[in-house]
Amino acid sequence: MTDKQEQPTINSTEQSKVDNYEKYLLNSKAAIIQKLRQLAKSKSNITAHFGGGKYSMLTQVVDVLPDKDLVVLDYGSNEATNKKLLQSEHTVFKTQYEGVIAQFSTGFLQKARLHGKPAFACAIPESLLWVQRREFYRVRIPLRDNVFCELIHDDEILIPYPVLDISIAGLAIRIEDFKYNIEAGMFFNGTRLILPNEESGLVNIEIMNQLPLKQDNPEAGLRFGCAFHNISTDISSKIQRYIYDIELMNRQIKS
Repeated sequence: MTDKQEQPTINSTEQSKVDNYEKYLLNSKAAIIQKLRQLAKSKSNITAHFGGGKYSMLTQVVDVLPDKDLVVLDYGSNEATNKKLLQSEHTVFKTQYEGVIAQFSTGFLQKARLHGKPAFACAIPESLLWVQRREFYRVRIPLRDNVFCELIHDDEILIPYPVLDISIAGLAIRIEDFKYNIEAGMFFNGTRLILPNEESGLVNIEIMNQLPLKQDNPEAGLRFGCAFHNISTDISSKIQRYIYDIELMNRQIKS
């Protein structure tokens, strides 16, 4: 583990949407333990902010011990920083985990040992912020799936473009044939999004940006980032189910 000034980056759009923290606070001890164990299993880096915000260091949740009401955290490599953390009256832990913003705080930490190695220990927090902002979490479309976004050109010509990635907020399409003009700021209403298993629905999209698929090969085509507008509950649910299926597949592959 290395010590450095680092914290999860949250852009202004995300921040404005998570200002109302109350509805994202978990107060059930069982739920908090379950989420902390998720962080431990994933070995997610967590930033500890302490000393009134003057200092920070990276750590990880190593284990959760409900019978002792303790969370065990990785010990730092810099002993001077470790001592400052142990002397801090208040520490805030922040991380991002699979598109989720997680945060909890504690009072004084203790120096402990786990499996013969030094560690930090603190009481299991009484609350845990767990902000699931799925709209900011994009998943890449697996090669096995054929996902398309059909854009209507000249009011009647329907062209299906391959989708590269997708989220609740939007998607990205690949365009290699530039027969029709597409550029940032253009709107396409009544676009059909075609998902696997014959799932489909109509969406309104705005072209937000374009980037070359390969920086060293302009002829490889462009990636167009698109945002959904006034997306229906039905198609939103279909997208969420599809994202969940991809995540489940990815976890199975990793395990």
